[in-house]
Amino acid sequence: MGGGELEVNGAIAGLSKIVRTRYFRILVSAALIVILISRLDLGRTAEAFRNLSLGFLLLALLTFAASLVLGNFQWTLLLRLQGIRLSFRKSLSFYFVGAFFNNFLPANIGGDVVRIYDVYQESQRANASIAATVTDRLFGMIALALLAVPAGIVVASRAEKLGLQRDFGRMSLLIVLAFIGILGLAAAVIFSRRLARFIDRILGPLLFGGLRERFKRVYESFQVYASKSRNLGAVLVVAMGVQVLRVIVHYEISKAMGLSIQAMYFFLFIPVIAIFIALPISIGGLGVREGLEIFFFCRAVNGLGREQAFTMGLLAYIVGIVVSLVGGVIYFSRNSRPQSIEQIDSGGNMNGKR
Repeated sequence: MGGGELEVNGAIAGLSKIVRTRYFRILVSAALIVILISRLDLGRTAEAFRNLSLGFLLLALLTFAASLVLGNFQWTLLLRLQGIRLSFRKSLSFYFVGAFFNNFLPANIGGDVVRIYDVYQESQRANASIAATVTDRLFGMIALALLAVPAGIVVASRAEKLGLQRDFGRMSLLIVLAFIGILGLAAAVIFSRRLARFIDRILGPLLFGGLRERFKRVYESFQVYASKSRNLGAVLVVAMGVQVLRVIVHYEISKAMGLSIQAMYFFLFIPVIAIFIALPISIGGLGVREGLEIFFFCRAVNGLGREQAFTMGLLAYIVGIVVSLVGGVIYFSRNSRPQSIEQIDSGGNMNGKR
């Protein structure tokens, strides 16, 4: 077994350890949903579902599907910068399969590991596929946070006129700005050799055996992007487009429910909510998303009921699942597919062949 395959097997084995704690995260999601439902008027919640506009709901499904197609283009650009070329059809199938797994694994990262493994099987370049997929995730989060800044400035400057609680808009904006700072630091660590050497001096003694060499090989793949700032600028533009579409999905869901909520609230709150959904405390953000939609939107929008905010969040989750089922069909129907999580033992060894 080659070094590249060992690295990918090790990455997926690490994911398998996370999956073994999925029962805890399922419990968290279930507990959050139960707590939220216990505080809602179930009659009003059911009414919110009954009064849905199917036209806007279909539009939300199509918009989310379009965001996945554009997201695949973003990922493909990063793969090509690593010298990995896949056909559009193949990369799109990998991307949809990844989206399918993201809905059912903690912190929306399970699908990323499946994508990495798929690309590795095609290219035999483990480190390059890891670098491209991690950078894809990083740029998506940066774009999402950047989108929130203009809306945050508007909300913060007009909070009292909008009828918001004092400092509510500023708090949301500060969260986004802090997140941008964290992501900027992460990008600097990944792409700056000088900063990486500093980190290596600190963490080097803690990395034993082949772990330090593995880290260095993966890092060298990230360095491919360091000299391609113009290309990364194009990737960021595409990433912004992807995230605009995903925010619009939430806006279209509100329209499907017959609500009149200003679009700027979605561009401020959805990125903040996405930050918390990224934490590995629930399955697909279920429970966290709905609770935060109640917290933010009910404070910002006069007359919006908790039931309506809860339904918005739940529908966003359902839309993502429905569209990503295409990836599930692809995954379970193709003759040659990535090793399923259950077939990987705790040592990172393959139990059976692909």
